[in-house]
Amino acid sequence: MSIRLLEKNKYLPKDTLSIVSSIRTIQHTQYKEYNFYYLFNFPRVEGELPEKIRLNETIEKFKYDNQLLQSIKNRKTMMINSLKNAGYQVSDFTAKCSWRLVIGLGATHPQETSMTLHHIYGVPYIPASAVKGITRHWAVLKFAYNTKEADEKIDNTISRVSSALEKGENLEIEVDGIKFQELIEIFGTQKQAGKVIFMDAYPGEDISFKIDIINVHYPDYYSGSKPPADWQNPRPIKFLTVEKTSFSFVLLSRNSNLLSKAENLLKEALKHHGIGAKTSLGYGLFSF
Repeated sequence: MSIRLLEKNKYLPKDTLSIVSSIRTIQHTQYKEYNFYYLFNFPRVEGELPEKIRLNETIEKFKYDNQLLQSIKNRKTMMINSLKNAGYQVSDFTAKCSWRLVIGLGATHPQETSMTLHHIYGVPYIPASAVKGITRHWAVLKFAYNTKEADEKIDNTISRVSSALEKGENLEIEVDGIKFQELIEIFGTQKQAGKVIFMDAYPGEDISFKIDIINVHYPDYYSGSKPPADWQNPRPIKFLTVEKTSFSFVLLSRNSNLLSKAENLLKEALKHHGIGAKTSLGYGLFSF
């Protein structure tokens, strides 16, 4: 939503609105000095509607301050150390995106396509919910494909395994040294907290933005008005990605056995499945 529309409808407190408005104004002339979250999510306004930001111009001019990234890393280290003192064991590893990554592509945004950026730091990051979600999803696939019965459809197997994990029903099966009961303990259920903590994954010092496109070849067909035909004009939609950037992943638990198995599952998920949007096309895969 544009700043002008915010002013018109008074969705923000007056003082907050004043600060956000000044940031939006300055950032279009001095990109590298300010928070990329505001630059990307509060575009300039022409008339009554927000103008799409010029992605090429934006990512060429904007550079993250390495001192900010180091400060984020230091704060994260302090928090981890305090949890260690409270009895938690830590698994901390770095993985590099093999190609491109985009988190939050389908979120509402003036640009039509979005990207998840930290609302305070302004950096692209992978929320803990996404890290835990892809690890759990990979575990379900792993157990489903290894326990599928001969006359059972794989979709039914996946549904059965996922439902049992969600309800905390032990299937008395084991895959690659991991018992199903251990999956329940790692991820938890609605009635039982998981015993492994998944933290947000933050990027390293070199953040590389790249522009990609979604090219709709038959726009009239997808709008429901005409059949697909080669004379329709493609409509490329630009979206922002992070390319070949390293991220730091952190898991914590009081149980070293569960921590080790959760780490292995996460690494397998990142390497073989991917995280974020468009993983079937090779996005979101990581190497170690």
